[in-house]
Amino acid sequence: MNINSKFKDFVLTNLMLYFFAMGVWSLWSYFAFVGLEKMDWQGSIVYLPHGIRVLGICFFGLKSLPALIAAELTGPLFINPEQYMGMWSVASLASLASVIAARELVKYSQSNIKGSIVGPIKFENFRLLVLVIILSGLLNSISVNIIITYLEPTINLDPIVIGRFFIGDVLGSLVLILFLSVTFTSLRLNRLASPSGK
Repeated sequence: MNINSKFKDFVLTNLMLYFFAMGVWSLWSYFAFVGLEKMDWQGSIVYLPHGIRVLGICFFGLKSLPALIAAELTGPLFINPEQYMGMWSVASLASLASVIAARELVKYSQSNIKGSIVGPIKFENFRLLVLVIILSGLLNSISVNIIITYLEPTINLDPIVIGRFFIGDVLGSLVLILFLSVTFTSLRLNRLASPSGK
């Protein structure tokens, strides 16, 4: 594969991932914060954007970072630009770092444990993906809350909020990935079952 082809692949991957991420952000923000003035944050219980982070890092690796960073910085514009700028941008970057760290932890554990229960290091293996989701949700919920508390001293570190972040990241990722899995499986089966077979 020559340099032009690699660059084209890099650009197309990032464009596709960015626009998909923005679609997820806009869909999630619409359903999560219809009544934003109440600020009850019920949308954080199923945080779909975390699924984008997991999919991007696990399936496309670090080459997906430009799209994921851009989505993290521009996605919150769909919700509330005044609320989500500043410290939230730093926290968003920590969220990406948590997925990278979780992925590397899983890969490291697999390479050092013979006959590991989650099988070979392929993210098509759903159990492995779930492990990354759980680890990244845990790392993200702790790191983001610590960063927000540090940058905004008026906000207290609350274990309930940390738990809500963890549940939201895990459920949001699972919902998004299951939805995509069912959608693409259905499309593939319908295509195979079509009379033309094309």
